[in-house]
Amino acid sequence: MPRKGQAFADRDLAFDVMDRHPYAILVEDAQGRLTGHNRAAERVLAGLVDLEAGAQIGCALLGCRLAGGPLEETCLHERAREHDGPLPELRVDLPPGSGLDAAWATVAALPPDRRLVLTELRPAQRGDRRRRTEPHWAAGPQLRIFALGRTRVTSAETALEGRWLANRPGQILKLLVTERHRRVFSDEIVERLWPDGTHDTRGLRNFVHALRERLEPQGAPSPPSSFVLATRGGYVLHDARVWIDVDAFEALVGEGVAAFDGGEDQQALELLQQGLALYRGEFLADEPYAEWALPERERLRRIAGDGLRVVATLQERAGDLAAAAAGLGRLADLEPYDVDVHRDLLVMLLRCGRRGEALRRYETLRRRVMSTFGEPLEFTLADLAADL
Repeated sequence: MPRKGQAFADRDLAFDVMDRHPYAILVEDAQGRLTGHNRAAERVLAGLVDLEAGAQIGCALLGCRLAGGPLEETCLHERAREHDGPLPELRVDLPPGSGLDAAWATVAALPPDRRLVLTELRPAQRGDRRRRTEPHWAAGPQLRIFALGRTRVTSAETALEGRWLANRPGQILKLLVTERHRRVFSDEIVERLWPDGTHDTRGLRNFVHALRERLEPQGAPSPPSSFVLATRGGYVLHDARVWIDVDAFEALVGEGVAAFDGGEDQQALELLQQGLALYRGEFLADEPYAEWALPERERLRRIAGDGLRVVATLQERAGDLAAAAAGLGRLADLEPYDVDVHRDLLVMLLRCGRRGEALRRYETLRRRVMSTFGEPLEFTLADLAADL
């Protein structure tokens, strides 16, 4: 146990280090009142506020809950008390009258009871974009799920990759994405994912915990989870914090088709192209044999097909036959047995003068239809050329 004199010496050294620290340091209590600061804080903030003990400064200084500001939805001091360790560094523009135009702010709650919050301010330049200035974490964690094509999951910080996506936690996530607009009951999840009875709802809870641990930015979550919410008897994804490419795709294509029906050709084309760019492949392509994904996969394929048909029509109407042919080619790949689609593509290729490609596609289609249905095509390539 240190001697009493040594304890006083250590305390004096700590005060001296803080006072000589080159960057502004402020310490505030749970009511936002200033309880301590160093000399650098005086130089930075003396012309802005009264730095006497008891002054309330922190939120006004950092812009917490300021309408129209980047922290409009949150208070850094409140989040610091809920966060293990310092919050990610954030650049803030300081109010007029301070000794700095802008500063890099680091905010952390002090142990043991986390009642006091320390803020350090380092000089920055207003408008500096060398580092992230938008507090992507301030409004709560965000998750992006790409389910069109092979499944990808990213957080605001990094891509969440690994074998877990193909294992039990990943399968639970994919099922929740498939049924993303409703609560999925626990026994339903078990029945769909493990019809052989190898797991029960008690095992499901363990897998859900492992899933949350993978998704949470700080690892194992304290209830409630940021992304996978427990509801009465089941689970659902948090709508406000989880972005899914399927929803964006469906909304853009729907708006594009509506614009086309309303005669807004240019707007329709732009919306449809944005939406179809999200269709990187079939829904949950890495789960090709999952029966629970088949209805949604087929529904989204039809939506993509409808969008591609409209895009081809608009491009042909605009005289861009090469682009129309490309779109019809993508549609033909999506619908390998739709003879009408393939016939439209062959006509477009012939109109573009691409006879060799038309011949190859015709032969492929002829063999496919014969081997699958035992029937010949009702038209020849020569028939289509003659009609032109």
